[in-house]
Amino acid sequence: MRRALPTLFVLLFALLALDAMLLGAQSSVRAQHTEVANAAEQRAAPEPERSPEQASQPAKEQAPQQRAERTPEQPEPAAETAPKLDLSSYAAGTIVVETSERKLHLVLAEGEVITYPVGVGKAGKNWAGTGAIAGKFLHPAWSPPRRLKMEKPWTPDYIPGGSPKNPMGAAAMTLNIDQYAIHGTNDPGSIGGFVSFGCIRMHNRDILDLFKRVKVGTRVVVLK
Repeated sequence: MRRALPTLFVLLFALLALDAMLLGAQSSVRAQHTEVANAAEQRAAPEPERSPEQASQPAKEQAPQQRAERTPEQPEPAAETAPKLDLSSYAAGTIVVETSERKLHLVLAEGEVITYPVGVGKAGKNWAGTGAIAGKFLHPAWSPPRRLKMEKPWTPDYIPGGSPKNPMGAAAMTLNIDQYAIHGTNDPGSIGGFVSFGCIRMHNRDILDLFKRVKVGTRVVVLK
């Protein structure tokens, strides 16, 4: 019996040591699981949101970039579809020239208007008044008006129709006022400026379009 007691103590001590080792191993496993879970949560967590002030601040080394964005309250500007001038008092079929805006308006029925860009008289050469179309000519020959010839005596007395040097362009409609006309051009870059001796210049495509829309006797109003 005395010999069995030390053996029992040894076995009991061994069992206690084994139990302690098992508890330590379980604790270690639980700690590892906890660390893995924490790391996964950190990776899955979204980055903290920055305030608008922080988001808009660039790095110190970079120049600020300005970017304009349209909001619903700032719609895209609409293209100008109607003249600023009130043309409601003019009868359909009337031609109205806005010298200051370098525009020619053809008044149509039901309040519609066709607007063309034009070149007009230069300073001291523009005018205002009311007249009518006296004649219509396709590819007309050209002779310089008296005032132009006096100012530029070297100007040819006659240039045949169709010549690239002919300033009347594709068509011309003479007016019953002085020697003025509404005509095309051989210098499209002059359209939109104060460039002539009083005539109204149009792009060739525009004078041909206007030519077929109006007739002799059409009223022409030229405004300053």
